[in-house]
Amino acid sequence: MIRELEAGREHLLSAPAARRLLSLLRHRLLSITRNVYIVRRIPEQYEDLYDILVDGVTVVHVELPRDVSRTEIVFERSGIKEYLKAGRTKPDRRILELAIELARQ
Repeated sequence: MIRELEAGREHLLSAPAARRLLSLLRHRLLSITRNVYIVRRIPEQYEDLYDILVDGVTVVHVELPRDVSRTEIVFERSGIKEYLKAGRTKPDRRILELAIELARQ
C-alpha cells in the first residue's frame, strides 16, 4: 500500500494526465506541499472522485468531471476526524493512516 500511495503522489505531481487535478488543488488551497497522497480514487462514467490527504491533517474530496467543458466541480475540505466520521471502511482508514505516516516523515 505504501508503494501505491507514493506512486499516486508522484503521478499527481508530475504526470501530464494529472495536471488538471493538481492545478485545481493549487488554485483552491493556494499552495500545497509535496505531501499529497491520494487515499481514495473512484473512476466513474462522467467524473472521477478523489479523496486526497494534502498536508497531513486535511483531506480534500474532489469530484472532477471528465468533460472539461463542465464547470461544476465539487471540492470539499475536512479534517481527518471529520473525514473518518463519514463511515469509512476499514481499508480506507488503513490507507489514510499510512498516508498520514508518510506525510509526517
